[in-house]
Amino acid sequence: MNILIAPFINALIGFYHLFGNFGWAVIAVTALIRILLIPLVMPTLKNSKKMMELQPKLKKIQEQFKGDKKALAAAQMELYKKEGINPLSGCLPQILQIAVLIIFFSAFNMVVNYSIGKGNLEAVNRNLIPAFQLKEGYQMNLNFLGSDLTKSPSQIFKTGMGLNMILPIILLLGSAVTQFFSSKLMMPSPKTDQKIVEKTKDKEDDMMGAMRTQSLYMMPAMTLFLGWGFNLGILLYWFMNSAVMLVQQLMVEKK
Repeated sequence: MNILIAPFINALIGFYHLFGNFGWAVIAVTALIRILLIPLVMPTLKNSKKMMELQPKLKKIQEQFKGDKKALAAAQMELYKKEGINPLSGCLPQILQIAVLIIFFSAFNMVVNYSIGKGNLEAVNRNLIPAFQLKEGYQMNLNFLGSDLTKSPSQIFKTGMGLNMILPIILLLGSAVTQFFSSKLMMPSPKTDQKIVEKTKDKEDDMMGAMRTQSLYMMPAMTLFLGWGFNLGILLYWFMNSAVMLVQQLMVEKK
């Protein structure tokens, strides 16, 4: 048994038995993962929001202690301490979320490959509890809203126009849109950006602002590019994960 993959495989099979459809099982597992990550993610989002609001003060400190790195570092840490911010708190949750995506990808492929005749039943059952273990020749329903979850958008679009194109379009565009708004919420507000630029006499902050604007559009573009080659099951996880993250960001923004 692989102690990392086994919980995901059991969750996928368990929810599949509950709903009778692998698409709904993926959605349920995604929701469960996001709920379990709330204690790590929500404080990180709040911390990131505070960091954005502190940009004018940080810029002022950088100008005040320009040329004295030791004093600058001390002043920044003092500001973080005063505001109750840990500048390193965002690292662990981000790394954890990437790790979860990789593990989910492995678990998903192991289950799907067996169902389409490319996997090993013994390898799958080795990771399942007795109640969920599969029998030889077991076939899963891998169609979701008219599309095959084992196919990528590029493969589906090659077959021609049809109802099976609806889900890939929704997932691709939905993932890109949620990524856009998530990135936008993580950027300083226009007023904050203006304050930073007004306090700077060189072009450094103009360049930083341009880079932030580029990243705002680059991430959705990368989402479309990568998602084009992912199978719909993974893309469904990506879309749901991004959507729940956006909701969490909006909750922090509202508060």
